[in-house]
Amino acid sequence: MEPANAKKVGNGLLLNTSVWCIGPGECGCQHDCQWGACRNGQCECYEGYKGDDCSQLDPNIMQNKDVTVGINIAGISYYSAEVKWVDIAKQSHKWVTHREGVSDWDTHEADKISWRDDGYPASLPAGMSVAKLMYVGFGQYEQNGSYTILYDGEGDFEFHGLSNHPHYQGKGRKVVEFPHIKENGIILEVTATNPDNPIHNIRVLPPGYENTYERFPFHPLFLEFLKRFSEIRFMDYLHTNDYHTQEGPEGGAVEYMVQLANTVGVDPWICVPFAADDHYVTQLASYVKNNLRPDVKVYVEYSNEVWNTMFRQTIYTQEQGKLLFPDDNARTAGMKFFVKRATEIANLWTQVWGSESERVVNVIAWQTNYFANYNRMLAELGDRKSSFQAIGITGYFTCDKATRTHAAEMPTMTMAEIQHLCDVGLAHEKDTDRHYMDVALAHGLKLVMYEGGPGMANPDNAAVTDKAIAFNKDQHIQRPVEDVMKAWYDIVTSNGSNSSPGGLFNYFASTNLPNKYGSWGMAQYTGQDLSQVPKWLGVQTFISQHWPNNPLGPKCSFVKDPTTNTAYGCFKSGQHYVCAKSADNGRTWTNLPRLHQDNSNHVTLDGLDPVDKTLYVRVTDTTDVITYHVYSEHSHSWNTMRNFEYYSEDYSPAVLPRFPNGASHGLDSSLNC
Repeated sequence: MEPANAKKVGNGLLLNTSVWCIGPGECGCQHDCQWGACRNGQCECYEGYKGDDCSQLDPNIMQNKDVTVGINIAGISYYSAEVKWVDIAKQSHKWVTHREGVSDWDTHEADKISWRDDGYPASLPAGMSVAKLMYVGFGQYEQNGSYTILYDGEGDFEFHGLSNHPHYQGKGRKVVEFPHIKENGIILEVTATNPDNPIHNIRVLPPGYENTYERFPFHPLFLEFLKRFSEIRFMDYLHTNDYHTQEGPEGGAVEYMVQLANTVGVDPWICVPFAADDHYVTQLASYVKNNLRPDVKVYVEYSNEVWNTMFRQTIYTQEQGKLLFPDDNARTAGMKFFVKRATEIANLWTQVWGSESERVVNVIAWQTNYFANYNRMLAELGDRKSSFQAIGITGYFTCDKATRTHAAEMPTMTMAEIQHLCDVGLAHEKDTDRHYMDVALAHGLKLVMYEGGPGMANPDNAAVTDKAIAFNKDQHIQRPVEDVMKAWYDIVTSNGSNSSPGGLFNYFASTNLPNKYGSWGMAQYTGQDLSQVPKWLGVQTFISQHWPNNPLGPKCSFVKDPTTNTAYGCFKSGQHYVCAKSADNGRTWTNLPRLHQDNSNHVTLDGLDPVDKTLYVRVTDTTDVITYHVYSEHSHSWNTMRNFEYYSEDYSPAVLPRFPNGASHGLDSSLNC
């Protein structure tokens, strides 16, 4: 017999707590999800929030509680190895023009097309089309299968560069099978558009995300990667080093930046565009204040490495500085303008935030490796230092300049010998930390790191590059990563005069493929098996050692089958986690067959398919390495899944998500959850 609160929907699935339809076969929520979003009948809360309506903040359930390790995330590009959104069109290439009968990839005829404000063609001349790339370099890792393409307006498009088989085409929606996505990715070509109603807003969605991509725009594996970090620096995301605005293809939207910080519960670090005027800065500060969750801070920095002549912002500040300080050389004038503009921006943020300005951490940073240059910047700053809360430095380690000083012998060195060079070089990193800790205290400011991690590169020597890349993948790099982080913690973070917001170690960067300019990514691509990534293991081992009581997931996780009223849960029993089921609303539980996990591991029940009687369960170890499993009630057995396929199934409308943290939905509370 069907329970009273259940409802049959279009595909015959029986879903509970339904009050309205929010997608094909998906029910809405009875509650307004204050710090979360609705999925299949109940709220899914942002990290740290709990309750049926996600309104209760509980820092003790956050994996990054009190952690002082941040991360620089990768930039946005069609070839990025870091997939941030489930809609892969958000990371696609700019349009190029094609002409019938011409084989060139780009005929460079964009000036012959009338463009909409959103970047789509308003019309196409006869014989012309526009195309873009997506998933280049990454498609080989993402799941193959049936992709859903949604679009507004009228027109036609097709795919090239890989096998594809259309399964369905209707108004505003196509379903296309991609059986083998390869390294070259996908080419999307718009071949026709209706000038009276042009095709636009094309979304390309991997299997499973059609219903949820708007409410849950970020890829779950991307979120998973970030949950133990306390801060995200959005320098590359905002394309700080190249452009003066983050609109369109030149940088990520501020709205998504804030939403990501809210979702994961991290402090965002914003690099304000170098040519932004006061109006832009004020509007940016106002938006962040009005939309950022109330329990986090925001770090604010004027641009990035304005001293570095590699970047356009350095040229800009020198040009502006020469107008104001014509008697100085370009470098000095640029430094003076930087100090002036950084102070103005810091003051604007403080004014906009008003009574909440204690949540704003204004950071000023200069060239770390040249103490005298940094001192000159601080001397120019003078009394204006009161506008700032912290100075920022880098924390890269080079293993005694292995790729330069030891370039001749490095190609033939063993990994252990390179690791020894890291041990030798550690003394220099410690001296730098001590120096700047003294400098910060002498100026009454806190010390933070804006970028740090392995910095080994020699783009002019292919043999050295190959060895540096190999070392960055080898287990011998794990201990040097831990050593540098421990040194920073002991010298900087633990200094009683440098308490929050001081002490932040900001790793550079999250995910990136190695090249001759460096192996900057902690991981190489989103979804990589992190048990095989020594740099990840080093960072997570450090976090586990210094914040051992932080949770690895929710204390208990439950879901109820509305067709049988059977409850399922994963929770701690004695010294280890178990998964169990109950037919009497949680008064008694029968254990399911136990997964093969260590007692220190954490087990989370993510969802239930009430038709297939399948449970979706994650196991997390102390280095935040996760394995993915499904349990079948029909066969009473467990199977392991690949991470991409796991989330594609878990996010489908067939699966009921677990109860929000702190919500029992009538279950007995004897488990102390």
